[in-house]
Amino acid sequence: MSFFYNAYFLKTQQPIAKVQERLPQPEQIPNSDWIVCDFGDSYVDGTFEEDTYLTQELSEEFGEVIFIAIDTSNDQLDYEHSVDGVILRKLSWLSDGCESTWMCVEGEIEAWERTSIFSLDNLNRTKEMIRYDRHLQLLPSAEMEIKEKELQNIWQSPQYILNSQLPLGDATLGMVIQQHFFGITE
Repeated sequence: MSFFYNAYFLKTQQPIAKVQERLPQPEQIPNSDWIVCDFGDSYVDGTFEEDTYLTQELSEEFGEVIFIAIDTSNDQLDYEHSVDGVILRKLSWLSDGCESTWMCVEGEIEAWERTSIFSLDNLNRTKEMIRYDRHLQLLPSAEMEIKEKELQNIWQSPQYILNSQLPLGDATLGMVIQQHFFGITE
């Protein structure tokens, strides 16, 4: 089963009525300082476009704003986080129709990335994936050693390789982000 949704999340001192003037369906997240807005499967213009910013202007007015879009049918994630008009982080894991890769990486790494994307579990999954060539043949050990050394460098830095699957990601990272910032598990 696949799913698609996008939403804005705001941490603001503005009243909900003011938020509602700019974004539909604002709701306070229980036990949180965050408000979720426009949560649903209606497509927001600019989603999954690496050069479009969806939170910067809103954060000038409301403080802290996060935008998350997930499309598991195409394995795509669009994540943007801004505070007071400054982009803190933008990550786009986008599909070209054949495979998904990192298409946009801006800003500084956030804590959730260290515990998910750059986790030991993800490193081990990635090591397993790169053991094979595109014809699913096991790589020679010398070539595998070189690839594993490259992975170690990526994880130690930590760094993303644009137009590549490294470090390994997927659309469900949006749920990891929600858990980290808002305590949302569904």
